[in-house]
Amino acid sequence: MIDEIPGDLMQWLRGFYFVAEKGSVTQAATAMKRGQPTISYQIKCLERELGITLFDRSSGKMELTPEGRHVLEKVISIFEEVKDIRNTHRKEQQDYEGRIVITANHAIIDSFLPRYVANFINAYPRVTFHLEGGVNELVFEKVESSETDFGIASVDSIPNTMVCYDLFESELMLIAPKNNTFFQGKSPTLRRIAQCPLILFSRKGTIVPFIVRRFSEEQLTPRVVMTLSNFTSVKKYVAQGLGAAIISGYAVSQKEKKMFDVFPLNQYFPKRKYGLLVKKKKYFTPTVKAFIRSIKPDIQFKN
Repeated sequence: MIDEIPGDLMQWLRGFYFVAEKGSVTQAATAMKRGQPTISYQIKCLERELGITLFDRSSGKMELTPEGRHVLEKVISIFEEVKDIRNTHRKEQQDYEGRIVITANHAIIDSFLPRYVANFINAYPRVTFHLEGGVNELVFEKVESSETDFGIASVDSIPNTMVCYDLFESELMLIAPKNNTFFQGKSPTLRRIAQCPLILFSRKGTIVPFIVRRFSEEQLTPRVVMTLSNFTSVKKYVAQGLGAAIISGYAVSQKEKKMFDVFPLNQYFPKRKYGLLVKKKKYFTPTVKAFIRSIKPDIQFKN
């Protein structure tokens, strides 16, 4: 038997979700296009219904209590299930439409995704994309909160709340200005690389700690002359002759390889794995499923 529940419970839960995500009743009201008193009332009703305090208001901010964090996880799952129920008996349209939201590492957006996005839009012009680039922490955050349909990132380790579908492996390579003099015609050993001017990606990413740790194992300190926020900028400054860079192989196109002196680094660094990340029990629209399968045709959804 299903217990009777208040008719407004779903709206209370929705209001709670927005306040939890925004950290503010005012911002939640703006996002929901509702009045602030309405949202405050929804939170009070939900707390009364559940018999718990969802937010700690002592600091003047709406901070989730431990009970509130637990409820938020449940609420996200509930609304994903509602999406699934609403679409279970809808016929999947061959002419897909709608919005696909992806959060990924910058290099994935710049170098891996463009051909898949272009092919999909050419086939289904009523589909739109929102792509957001960032470090792994941002990808995990967006996947966890369901603000993105899925993420793509390096997958050395992932939260246990997510499912990872392997996409590809990529070797690291050294790129240097064409006909560079950094190595004086010699092979770029780790010691020689550490001594030349290096341009690296931001330390907030996963690749730089990975690189620095490998140098440290050899008791070497790389001579870093510049750090930049994305791979595109790194390549531009290498092309200007300001230094060499260690970069993921997939982020260097065949055309770009002709612009640089390129050295594989397989003997010094293992390949890095990249995967497609989704929150467990995540509901996918037919459009999102179709796009994912355009990237990975053999995918078998685990949730």
